[in-house]
Amino acid sequence: MTTKFWRSLLGGLSLAAPSVALAAAGERPSVAPADMQAVAPALARYTDDVLFGDNWENPRLGKRDRSLVTISALIAGGKSAQLAGHLGRALDNGVKPSEISGLVTHLAFYSGWPNAVSATTVVREVFEQRKIASSQVAPARMPPLPLDAEREKVRADGVAASVAPTAPDLARFTDDVLFSDLWRRPDLSPRDRSVVTVAALTMAGDAGQLPFHIGRALDNGVTPAELGEEMTHLAFYAGWPKAMAGVELVREAVTARAAPAPAGLTIAPHGSGPISEGPASHFIGKVSVSAPFKSIAPSRLGGATVTFQPGARTAWHSHPLGQTLIVTEGVGWTQVEGGPVVEMRAGDVIVCPPGARHWHGASLGAAMSHVAVAEALDGKVVDWAEQVSDADYRKGLQAGPGAPHG
Repeated sequence: MTTKFWRSLLGGLSLAAPSVALAAAGERPSVAPADMQAVAPALARYTDDVLFGDNWENPRLGKRDRSLVTISALIAGGKSAQLAGHLGRALDNGVKPSEISGLVTHLAFYSGWPNAVSATTVVREVFEQRKIASSQVAPARMPPLPLDAEREKVRADGVAASVAPTAPDLARFTDDVLFSDLWRRPDLSPRDRSVVTVAALTMAGDAGQLPFHIGRALDNGVTPAELGEEMTHLAFYAGWPKAMAGVELVREAVTARAAPAPAGLTIAPHGSGPISEGPASHFIGKVSVSAPFKSIAPSRLGGATVTFQPGARTAWHSHPLGQTLIVTEGVGWTQVEGGPVVEMRAGDVIVCPPGARHWHGASLGAAMSHVAVAEALDGKVVDWAEQVSDADYRKGLQAGPGAPHG
């Protein structure tokens, strides 16, 4: 009789009882090794009844995914003694040899080269036993998967801000190799890479990187239920404390995504539209305006994010109630008429007085983005004037960091 029949017959029993009964009926032999049976019979019972009886048979996470999670955790934890058996189980559960090859390569970046190199010896032995040909292994180079440019820009901006100033080569490897190459290899789907990465980071207890990759997993199609079940599965392979910590991070990520914006709150996401080009009548060079916003009356505040390519700038202009610029990226120049040209950098806040004629834009050698904020007076926000001459603009070449020069 089939296991399905016995499960149906014994469905009214307790959670622990079906596994014991099935073993007694001969439907599922014990998988606990002899040493475990001799030294820790209770552990053998939990192994048969809970780990492989209840957990592995739970349909809330497919067996293929459970195999991906398990071998990822074992490699990340350096547990090569258990790896061979689970590699065979993974192949039986539908994980392709090329996917195992891709998984090992992926984990070199997330659990370190030594763990991945140690795993290659075990993988090769299993492949040879299964007579898996070298043609079934993922090649060194593969045509890359398409890139989500918008999501990649957000990620790269974060690396540029938090990593590049301290470790520029780590930032370069992160952008050029890890995300622009490894994550785009088709030997693993983006969804599977997320499943593998979350498993490896949970095994390592890496609470610093897990939130980002849990969010990326959700973006790549891993459902909240699957992430919860992945943590449940990892409790047996990484330990309960790490799984419980991971569940909390999953809960936070899912809750944050499900929470509606507070009533009346208007959000202008970075880079959002409508995106327009700065008109030639008011700008010189390539200028784009995005994420426009306008407050609700009685407030008169409004603004947008403005990005200037190198050499681009505004015309002379003024604001009846003044203007505030918050520089978010790059290096720029600004000048109030009659005053010096001043250099401004990311993080700087520039406040221009009401009615003062001024201009602002990128430096000659670098692009610059700022959030421009101003209030309207009788419906008017800005008065435009003539363009800034090249001679006046190039006075910015004399401006040193933080030091004004005329």
